[in-house]
Amino acid sequence: MGFEAFVAWKHLTRRRKTGFISLISLISVAGVAVGVMALIVVLAVMSGFDRELKSKIVNVQPHIRIERVGGIPNMEDDMQLIREQHLPEIVSIAGFVEGQAILRSANNAIGVIVKGIDEQREDLTFFTSRMYYGNFDLTDTVTHQTRRRWIFWKKRVEQHTGGIVIGANLASILRVRVGDSVTLISPFQEGGQSLLSGRAESKTFLVKGIYHIGMSDFDSSLALISLRQAQEMYHLGERVTGLSLRFRDVDQAERWKTHIATLFPATYYIRSWYDMNENFFRALKVEKSVMTILLALIITVAAFNIVSTLIMVVMEKTKDIGILRALGATRRSIRRIFVLEGFTVGLIGIISGTVLGLLMAFNLNPISDFIKQTTGLEVFPSDIYYFDRIPADIHADDVIMIVSFALIASVLAGLYPAQKAAKLDPVEALRYE
Repeated sequence: MGFEAFVAWKHLTRRRKTGFISLISLISVAGVAVGVMALIVVLAVMSGFDRELKSKIVNVQPHIRIERVGGIPNMEDDMQLIREQHLPEIVSIAGFVEGQAILRSANNAIGVIVKGIDEQREDLTFFTSRMYYGNFDLTDTVTHQTRRRWIFWKKRVEQHTGGIVIGANLASILRVRVGDSVTLISPFQEGGQSLLSGRAESKTFLVKGIYHIGMSDFDSSLALISLRQAQEMYHLGERVTGLSLRFRDVDQAERWKTHIATLFPATYYIRSWYDMNENFFRALKVEKSVMTILLALIITVAAFNIVSTLIMVVMEKTKDIGILRALGATRRSIRRIFVLEGFTVGLIGIISGTVLGLLMAFNLNPISDFIKQTTGLEVFPSDIYYFDRIPADIHADDVIMIVSFALIASVLAGLYPAQKAAKLDPVEALRYE
């Protein structure tokens, strides 16, 4: 800062009153701290939403879906065609059947998305690691029943009951547990494609497992059965709804989608996980940008508070500034004092806001639970916000951006008062003294 500027700064601050001016300075510090804290928390939650949504969507949905109207008749041939390309990023290729159905228990009924999967070819690590009760087992349960055909003749009948795995929320709605039976009612087309040809298939399944992903959409509406059972339910024969492709790096799906599309005729349509959720992720990105701009206004308002505080300091210290100028202090030294003052107020607020913001971002769920227990207010309803817990992901880049913006705003806030103080004429400042 320079020796003469340091002496001038000591002289100006030596007789500073601790009343009204200090209160305004404290409010300025608090304003910066609140703005920085709010920005850190909001960006952490937005980033957490983005990360969790992407993680769960790409683990439940295929990275690339290859589908055809009316189903794919030659699944093995199409899979072999893809394998012949020797794409290094592909981890698994499997057929699947997907459709809507009604799942009914003894207590309730609800519409669900049924997905028939090939346990031998599909990567099921994500589901098996999130089993709440039971096991991920879609195999049939064989039971034997004795039926009376004639008065003295009984026939022993072998009955196969399919296995089904459902989400925790869905199990709660149906009020079923592992080992309970549920009935799956699915529509299918018989004969032609007219509405009059529609039929319904009903079959009993045994609940083998209950998973908990932590995303409301999947936990409350997705039911998993074996590929063979799904083909029977929807009367597809050997056809499948589509092929599921998974990659080592999910971001490679967009890169290989175009290449894979060239292998199939126009009757096939190929979509990536991003295509199926593009609008949602775009909306989330726009929302994050808008929230950042709106919350940055808090820091801007705090910067104006710093301006008003320093202007009042200039007015209060007019005589002192005049004396210093008369004794030989340069305009540059006076200007530097007030720039440093604005920087100091901003820095204290930034440090306080950063510490509070990081502490809050790391403890959002305990804070939410505490508010719910004490006030009964549910801060984060899972049926509205998709997740049962508040996701938070703190990025160093976001924190650096927030701190840099706040520092720049604090320095800029001190420029006008500093220039005003530096332009004071010593004669005018001391005329009535």
